[in-house]
Amino acid sequence: MLGSVEMRHVQLILMTGVILAAAVFASCAKAPAKLERAHKLGQRGCSFYQESLHALIEVALEDPNQGESAHALGHVVEEWRDQFGEATSGMVEPEEDSDSSTRFKVRFTARGHAKFLPGYFDEISPAVDFRVKKIERFTKDGVGAPLKALRENELREPIEVHYPPEAITREITAVIHSRGQRGGVHHVEIEMLCTLYHENVVIEGRRKPLAADYSVALAGLLERAKDLSRSEVADLFTNRPKRDPKLFLMEPYDPRKEPLVMIHGLLDSPLAWSTLTNRLRSDPEIRRRYQIWHYLYNTSAPALYSGRILRTQYREMRREFDPGLDDRATQRATLLTHSMGGLVARGLITNPGNAFWDAGFTRPLSSLKLSPEDRVSLIDAFMWKSEPSVKTVIFIAVPHRGSVYADNAVGRLGQALVKPPNNFRAFYERISKANPGAFTEGYADLGEGRLDSVGALSPEQPTLKILADLPLGYSPTLYSIIGNRGKEGAIEESSDGIVDYWSSHLDEAASETIVPAGHAMLSEPEVIEETKRLLLLR
Repeated sequence: MLGSVEMRHVQLILMTGVILAAAVFASCAKAPAKLERAHKLGQRGCSFYQESLHALIEVALEDPNQGESAHALGHVVEEWRDQFGEATSGMVEPEEDSDSSTRFKVRFTARGHAKFLPGYFDEISPAVDFRVKKIERFTKDGVGAPLKALRENELREPIEVHYPPEAITREITAVIHSRGQRGGVHHVEIEMLCTLYHENVVIEGRRKPLAADYSVALAGLLERAKDLSRSEVADLFTNRPKRDPKLFLMEPYDPRKEPLVMIHGLLDSPLAWSTLTNRLRSDPEIRRRYQIWHYLYNTSAPALYSGRILRTQYREMRREFDPGLDDRATQRATLLTHSMGGLVARGLITNPGNAFWDAGFTRPLSSLKLSPEDRVSLIDAFMWKSEPSVKTVIFIAVPHRGSVYADNAVGRLGQALVKPPNNFRAFYERISKANPGAFTEGYADLGEGRLDSVGALSPEQPTLKILADLPLGYSPTLYSIIGNRGKEGAIEESSDGIVDYWSSHLDEAASETIVPAGHAMLSEPEVIEETKRLLLLR
């Protein structure tokens, strides 16, 4: 029986956990961005309330690609998609009661690396008709009509398995070209350009800056994915998570662009990068140089387990898109990591040799009873090889040596409630059952299926002690961004509120930046600016 003092202590812990969980779920329920349509063709308040497709083309040609003509062009694309579907050319006749007798022969074209036509999308509308909420809106002045373009991810094309399942959105601008009249027909070309790949467009022989909206597509995707963080938190408390770990492309693979792989932290999801992604997309040099990928993983499992899955998926993706492994994109990647995501990243840049094996097992690999598949997986889990194509890692608030929070009352509650995924737990339980006594005392929890992500973040956990002292497998460039909450005092004694400086500091980092922020710092201006600076160093 528990005494009254002990009972109150238990109740306090449970209440803390309930409050913590409620706060997390409440925050996760909020969409990080939202789109609100202010005007729609055919509704009052729209500049082109009752205009036909023919009339819209006439307006689009009055002052091509500028002002209200550009707005009309956006509606031309929208109406074309609704009326003609996937057709890329066709005749547009004047209305019976129209004063115009001009017939338009319209042809849609796309060029460059990423080619998108109206029929690719399920929804396509003028971006100017939408308000972007909760994230800053970044646009660029120029010619053409930026569009809000969205496609349901129904895996219609093989590459779509690598895109987020919530939706496929693209940064598209339409440009109209008059190609002259022949035989009473006005020939019109509408060019569709992805503004992540095109900064300019040639009109009548002159190169002009292309108008762009870099936030409307992202906001559309974030709105669709608003429940992602909530499901990630819910997955902490079940050993059957709804989503498996997955490395996602956020844009079509480009052999010329370096992958920028964003890896979120504990109790989080790729939505944590919303503000930073929005800001990075607004920078022309970063757009030209990087393609953004996101790694989504179950944060209930220890970081090195998630790192092993990332390592496998990253290598498979490289081989799929570049079998010769000679693209620029497969030669150098940057990992942008936050919190536990930095520990996940360590699984790509270190060669542990026998360090983890000697710490975790009482006898050599050759003596264990294992299936061929489990043998391969166990080698990859304990004696993996680093991935030298990762050239740079940016660590933001990363607990390289753990967090004392893992051992306090809230941490202990977390360890009691968090359930690692079945795949992880069953793998080690199977090995332990077939090989009694194979795990050392320090790794007994692993063999018994009781090691979770929270317990694995304890400063006393042997894995972190080994990982922090391991030499790198090669020579990637490392950078650290560390928070001190703006408090005065010695840096060595500072903390971001969750992770102490002594845990985040790396002697081998090429630079270390201290910012006056707490642990959840990804949206802080100082962090955003320092991240941009580091990405543009080379």
